[in-house]
Amino acid sequence: MKMFQLNDVLVYGNNGVFRLEDIRNESIMGKTMTYYILEPIFENRSRFYVPVSNETLTATLRPVMMKETLHEMMISARDSDVAWQEDDRIRDREFHDIVAGGMSCDLLRVMKAIILHKIELKNTVKKLHSADEKILAACKRIIGEEFAFAFGVEVDDALSHIESEFIAA
Repeated sequence: MKMFQLNDVLVYGNNGVFRLEDIRNESIMGKTMTYYILEPIFENRSRFYVPVSNETLTATLRPVMMKETLHEMMISARDSDVAWQEDDRIRDREFHDIVAGGMSCDLLRVMKAIILHKIELKNTVKKLHSADEKILAACKRIIGEEFAFAFGVEVDDALSHIESEFIAA
């Protein structure tokens, strides 16, 4: 099991980017355990208490990727072909699984698919399904925060850059 250090900046599953503020014993619901205490970097959200001994939860913790890795990932997503799944139920299930996994490379591909589909729909009377809008918002939060932290920019600036890369592709 990987141990993290105080002040590490981590992505916690599909929850976003956090700083490891403390590692301490806490008594929650009458049970004392050691927890990673995670403070959000960007939005004013609740802190997370992640039990160090819970391998399922700690497996979703990972360091924020380096700029170079994220840049390469962006190029790969930009240059990849993304097929739109027409069946709403299949697409929704696939997208939810990807968001639950929280892997940046997959989230970028989902973002690209939804953004390009949304652009296609602009010339029609159809709108993007609300489920796709929610998935896109989740992807933007996770990806936007990781890119923003790694590149030292605001989340909105990171997202604008990513979207412009997809549109230009």
